[in-house]
This record gives sequence, structure tokens and C-alpha cells, in this order.
Amino acid sequence: MKIFAAAALAAAILAQTGVAYAKQVIVGFKPEVTPIERNLSLSRMGLRFVEALPEIDAVVAEPAGFRTMSDVTFAASLEPAVSAVEENEERNWLNAELVTFSAVPLPAFGDVMAALPKMSPAKAAALPALPPGVTKEEIPWGIQRVNAPNAWAKTQGAGVKVAVIDTGIDFNHPDLKPNFAGCYNALDAKASCMDDNGHGSHVSGTIAGALDGKGVAGVAPKARLYGVKVLDAQGRGGLVSIIKGLVWAGNNGMQVANMSLGAPIGTVFMRAAVKYATLRGVTVVAAAGNNGGKVGCPACYGDTIAVSASDSSDRIASFSSRGSDVDLIAPGVDVKSSIPGGGYDFYDGTSMATPHVAGLAALAVARGAKGPEAVRAALTKAAKSIGLKPTEQGAGLVDASVLVK
Repeated sequence: MKIFAAAALAAAILAQTGVAYAKQVIVGFKPEVTPIERNLSLSRMGLRFVEALPEIDAVVAEPAGFRTMSDVTFAASLEPAVSAVEENEERNWLNAELVTFSAVPLPAFGDVMAALPKMSPAKAAALPALPPGVTKEEIPWGIQRVNAPNAWAKTQGAGVKVAVIDTGIDFNHPDLKPNFAGCYNALDAKASCMDDNGHGSHVSGTIAGALDGKGVAGVAPKARLYGVKVLDAQGRGGLVSIIKGLVWAGNNGMQVANMSLGAPIGTVFMRAAVKYATLRGVTVVAAAGNNGGKVGCPACYGDTIAVSASDSSDRIASFSSRGSDVDLIAPGVDVKSSIPGGGYDFYDGTSMATPHVAGLAALAVARGAKGPEAVRAALTKAAKSIGLKPTEQGAGLVDASVLVK
């Protein structure tokens, strides 16, 4: 008891200093390093092994005592076996600065969203005509804008595996249940993958909501949805959970991965995880971000397809990030999709634009595109300019009917 009390007192005193101490870190090792050398390096750095991330030649570790990241980084610089070290930073990956979503929006954000233009009758009339048997009540404007319904006679994405790396999926939702095929909880492998936030379910409906005459249909209404839960009910998660989600997608035959999440800067290990997934055939589609400026990460990586957001007037959404990293643009304002509990709602953000492209990627795979480069080429070829700068729209907005020819 005395030892416990002393430790608690020491922690309280240290907390009062305002110094930030590292909780968990990711340590990368050079490929030729043996397990014995790795363990010796960790010991000399004052770190305890937590778990391995062998796919990216790294381990998760925690300091044996009170150590700052500067302490850990300096110790790592003295270890020839170590290639990189980063903090397992926990953050809200869905905050309003980057990828916008909130069941109860912050007041400032709500004011911005209220000022965004909605679909006018003239614009609605200018959307591509729906094929026979498809009702406008089931087709959100964004699905119609990318002309998905006119691709469905050739393919609805049946059998294509799409990982939604997010907050989980409401697998009981009537528009998601028919296409839900499995899940993985990177936060706790023994826990449920049920969406306790809402973001992942909204994204999933845009990708593959069932075409059943009710609710909303997705871009690829017969694609197979896999919920990869990497964020909690508040949209928070650590870098490790994101990495594990990408690795799971690569190891489990996913063909497309939707990442409607982001951070201001990149990390060595997330980039390695994206690379790992793409080398195993996963087309990673990522949200550009909602800061109105520089593209966030993982969309900033060349291996991902970065998506900006347009409104119903084919303008770039005021909140959408932009820059040379943008590959494509898709509808991201006033997007109707599924939410937990069997309902539907409208949201805005590059989070909502990204699943349009993930659904299009699923259609491309179903039509024979094999691997990320082939999918990217197919999407780019089917994209058309909507009159914006390349830094705002990339190659443009994809026409699904052209994509599936």
C-alpha cells in the first residue's frame, strides 16, 4: 500500500508541473533486427513491450516510468536498430476542423452548415434521369449526381468487399443489414462492432445502402460492407487502432477501404499501414478534410484517393480542404443517409463525399478493375471536370455510367 501511495503521490506532483508524459509509443525497427535485439533496444530505451505490429515492422510499447516523448525520441536516436518512433496519439479523428460530423453540432459549425446552399428545383431537374423502376424518393441527390442508378443495369457492385474504417456499422439498420458481411473492432477485438457514434453508419449507407424501394440506396447497393471499428462513441481513437484497421483490411481480402477520418499531419506508421493495405489489393479512399485549406492525412498520402466535397451547384464546399493532393470531388453537402436506429439524416463534409467515391470504386472492381492502380485509372478516366480548379476537384466528378462501360 505504501508503494502504491508513493506512486500516486508522484503522479499527482508530476501532473501539476504541466509536463506531458508519453503513455504509449510505436517503435519501428529495421527489417533485419532480430527479436532479441528488439527487446534489448526497448529495455535500453526504458520501454515495455505491449504488442507487435509485424506487418509494418513495429511494436507498441509503454514507458517503464515517467518519460516525455522527447526523452523517448532521444533514447531511440541512440539505437541503431530503431527506424522511427512516434507517440500513439489519441485524438478525435472526426472533429469539425477536419472531417465534419456531430450528432449535436457545435454552434459555430451549425451556423456554417445552415448557410450552405440546398438543392434548388432547377438543379434537381438537371440531375441525370433515373432508370425505369428506380424511385427518386430512394435516391439521394449525390447518388443521382454521380449517375450511379444508370450504372446498375451493368453492375451494383455485388460481392465486392468494402471496409468502412470508422466508428462501426449499425448492422441492424434495414438498409445496411442486407449487405453487412462482417466486422473487426480494433479498439477491443472481443467487443461489438456496433456503431455507437453514427458516423460509420451514415458513410455505409452512401456506399452500399440496399436498393429495396425504401430508405436510401447507396452507390453500389449490393457491395459487401465490413465494419472496421477504429473509433469510439466520441470519434476518438489512437494511431494504433487506425493502423490495425488498415492492416486488418489488407489481411482479410478487402478490395476497397473508406477512410472518412483525418488528422492535420501525417505519420510514418500510418503511411506504412496504408502502403501495406494497398500492396495487398485494397483501394484506400480518404476524406480530404474540412479545414478549407491543406488536405489532411491519410488523404495526403499518394497511395490514397483523396476526395474533396462539392455542393448541389457543383461548387466546392466552403469547408472542403483543397490542394494538389486532391484526386476527385464528390457530393458532400446535404447528404442523406442512414443513421443508427433505423433512421436517416442529412450531413455535410468530405466525410460524406468520400463514400460516394468508395462506392464508385466498388463498381469499378465489379467491372474488372484489379488492384488500386487499375481502380484509380478507371475512376480518373470516368471523371469529368465540373469547372473547378484541379486543386479543388482533382480529375473531377466521376460519372458511374461511363465508369462501367
